[in-house]
Amino acid sequence: MAINESENKPQNRISYVYGPVTSWRSGTSLGIDPIGAISTCSFNCSYCQLGHIQNVTRERKIYVKTELIIEDLEKAYQGDQVEKVDFTKLDVITFAGSGEPTLALNLGEMIKAIKTWLKAKNLKAVPVSILTNATTLEDEEVRKDLQEADLISLKLDASDELSLKSINQAATGLSLEGIIKGIKLLKSEIDFSHLSAENESENTVHSKLKSEKNGIIQQSPNLKPELQLQIMFLPKFAENPEHIKRLAELITEIEIYKIQINTPTRAKPKSGKEYWIETRGNHYNSSPLKPQENETLDNQTESSKEKYLELPVISKEQAFKIEDDLTSLIGKIRKGEIISPKAHKRTKNEDYEQSHETTDTVKLQIINVYKR
Repeated sequence: MAINESENKPQNRISYVYGPVTSWRSGTSLGIDPIGAISTCSFNCSYCQLGHIQNVTRERKIYVKTELIIEDLEKAYQGDQVEKVDFTKLDVITFAGSGEPTLALNLGEMIKAIKTWLKAKNLKAVPVSILTNATTLEDEEVRKDLQEADLISLKLDASDELSLKSINQAATGLSLEGIIKGIKLLKSEIDFSHLSAENESENTVHSKLKSEKNGIIQQSPNLKPELQLQIMFLPKFAENPEHIKRLAELITEIEIYKIQINTPTRAKPKSGKEYWIETRGNHYNSSPLKPQENETLDNQTESSKEKYLELPVISKEQAFKIEDDLTSLIGKIRKGEIISPKAHKRTKNEDYEQSHETTDTVKLQIINVYKR
């Protein structure tokens, strides 16, 4: 019989809830780690703040039991053995942590349990976000689990198979083609389920958008999750115009037009296969190994320098140029001024066309790690 990692947990285990951390993308974020003490991912990204991934795998299983997540949420709420978290100040609850969240077989169950727990505590409905590398999305069950979330951030660093190998060092058997296919499947299913929900609502006498229970107006749990792409740029690839062009083609094929431009601002541990749990969040803000007061990342103590490896980042000028180039290229591809071999033409039925705006009218939104 297979034994889950969670069934062999040590007496003094780590907390599967961490933070809050400050996210440039989402504000104040409380982290949820569905993977646990052994870093586990289907990627071993060259820039990963966790350091070298200990278990590179595509296996889905229960790494952390759902009840342990809720137990740690309760401890954070009560300030029991950990610093008390003010849930009223949270902007988002984010699944990330020690690896790829969608490898957790109980991901959907965890999301639903967290939302139920918030409601039971009469706390505000904090949006649940998933940071995923999108390698598991060909799996129908993964796509189903993700639709329980409110925001899904999909990694798209690579523009071809060579850059996938160089940047992300994917697990054996993964391909960019499969990743793109999975993203498109997720998007089409979310679009279809949202359309079905809208039609059901229009044909139902009692609206399902709002319900009044115990004097509280509740939002429908079936609102459409928001999708966005997150792209990590390393100088080597940022300076390659063909890489930018291929990314523009893939974005147009996927038809997700909310995009985050990022660069590895967080250092990674130097040590080989050792994993420090502190690196799950803003580790320079929370780790005991953080720089001393008034110390910048460029001027750290020797102790910090020995522990962390600073990674090359793109400059502000490069980031703005990438943003401008992507905006221009995507606009031209969508208008047909550039014929892209990857440009995707969705087959629409008549009802879909009448009920939804076409992708040509969806506004491109680029969020840059460097603010203009």
